Amino acid sequence: MATQEKGRAVAQSFEVHIRDTTTDPAVRAEAAILAAHRRLLAGLRPKTALLTELRLGHAAREQARAAVTDYCTGEVRRHLAATDQALYAPAAGAAETRLLIKALRATSSAVDARIDALASADATAAVAAAAQDVTGLLTVHLSVEEAVLLPALAALPGAALPLLAADFETLLEGGRLE
Repeated sequence: MATQEKGRAVAQSFEVHIRDTTTDPAVRAEAAILAAHRRLLAGLRPKTALLTELRLGHAAREQARAAVTDYCTGEVRRHLAATDQALYAPAAGAAETRLLIKALRATSSAVDARIDALASADATAAVAAAAQDVTGLLTVHLSVEEAVLLPALAALPGAALPLLAADFETLLEGGRLE
């Protein structure tokens, strides 16, 4: 189908999105956020397991400690910051989600504090405990985002989950929002 626009033919394009199916942009946005959660935990869990489940020699233990600390201070913190800026900030002012965002930010701060404890721990047991704490807290935190935050954002008037998810992915990739 074509229309005339100032003397030239312009093709019209229509996209059909069926709500709650894979063609729905909100469903795809949620899937992208869930995939980011899975990638984050998939990167963290094996690094934590090296410290907590294996009896490593000193050099290997130090290498494992450095890997989990680097991952937490880099990837995990970047993820938390991106989530705060792209998902929490838009929902923080709405009455429906204000308390939820306050709770999620408190949990995010607790994860961040455990990352600090991991980075500053000296003893092997303290390093392993801090790594387990980060992994456990983060797992629960992401579960709450999935079960409570994402449906709340999808239902929040004026919040477009596909746009929020795109901002989230931009920040995760190291970009900035304008």
